[in-house]
Amino acid sequence: MAAPRRLIRGARALEAWALLLAGVLPALLLFKRGLAETTLGLFVLAGLAFAWRWREAAWLRQPWLYAALALSGVLLLLAPFSIDPGESAQAALISWRWPVFAALLAWFFLARPQRLRIFEMGVMVVLAFVVLDGFWQYLTGTDVFGIPRHSANRLTGPFNDPLIGTFTDRLWFIALALLWFVMLRRHAALAVLGLLGVSSLGALFIFLTGERAAFLVFVLGTAVVVLGVFLRLPRWRWPLVGAALAMTIMVTALAATQPKMVDRTVHSTVDAIVHLDKNVYGLNLITGWEQFRENPLTGVGARQFQAYCQAQMPEALAAYRELGVPECVIHPHNLYMGMLAEGGVIGFVLFVLMLGLLFRAFFQQERASGEPQELRAFFASSLLLVTFWPVQPSMEYFNGWTAAVVWMGVGWGLARSRLAYASATAGP
Repeated sequence: MAAPRRLIRGARALEAWALLLAGVLPALLLFKRGLAETTLGLFVLAGLAFAWRWREAAWLRQPWLYAALALSGVLLLLAPFSIDPGESAQAALISWRWPVFAALLAWFFLARPQRLRIFEMGVMVVLAFVVLDGFWQYLTGTDVFGIPRHSANRLTGPFNDPLIGTFTDRLWFIALALLWFVMLRRHAALAVLGLLGVSSLGALFIFLTGERAAFLVFVLGTAVVVLGVFLRLPRWRWPLVGAALAMTIMVTALAATQPKMVDRTVHSTVDAIVHLDKNVYGLNLITGWEQFRENPLTGVGARQFQAYCQAQMPEALAAYRELGVPECVIHPHNLYMGMLAEGGVIGFVLFVLMLGLLFRAFFQQERASGEPQELRAFFASSLLLVTFWPVQPSMEYFNGWTAAVVWMGVGWGLARSRLAYASATAGP
């Protein structure tokens, strides 16, 4: 009897550590590059070791993951054609860990649904801190750690980098989903009003960060969630429209009292789009397209956008310098153009296929769940859209810090689209 008791105690202790990891994972992946890389790497290695030891590898057999691994494999095979084969091969070889991390994280949550609830609570706490810290920096000029603003119309929050809006987007819809699930069990009206009120607060916050792309994709993601409410809760359609209009007017009126932010977020966005050929974002796209045209089948190699531009495109380099940028940028700030330029047509097709299979997985799982009012696929898709929306300046596929946060969200979406909220609150 003693041995079984020890096994039970050991299993309980192990699950307690797993719950602790689920709760602190958002903080571990969000704030520091080195910590995020280390946490993700150890998590993946531990998961693969467990899968091999216990022959538990079902979580790897997913169509979207096959496409993601094929993408890494193709990029590796194309590395010899790049300007720096060694660096290109290294970037391609280690890029497999992002999608594997997402699949492993989903399995980690599905194995014990309570871990997912603890994770979502951890996201809620981290997000609340980031938003409050950002508001404090906006009002006082420094955040709670004494970190100053990046500029008069750009915030950094606790990151000491003007990416607070970008990172907030990647956490927002996880926390919003948790809020929706909790309020929906009290009353649908409370859930709808709470969603609109909190989304209005989020829009105002992202607006004040001064990040144009983050604001636009936040609005896009919110629109997807609101569409879900419109489709899945028919009796609340017209109240939803009326409340949404009222809150839009209120947020717009409040934002109009901040002329510098309006100029940064609205006017400069319109100007950048109209004069795309005369700013860095437009030059990034043009340079990426030219790299693809010159290397349509092989691309220039994983993470070789900058090296190829520097060595093979003197006119592009001169154009960057005319715009005040001393050298070519490290990536084209658009995931699709980056994949076209660096992976060629095959890499691009596999990348798009991977995303399509992810969206399909979200909605297939929700349709089979019998819980349509929870909008789980809509929340998951909103999170995917704020990262992979085609026409936005975005983060790099091979960047460890930002990729950790991106694929954390993908793993959450894969798990939450399969699990009803009630299943994650029933205990282990």
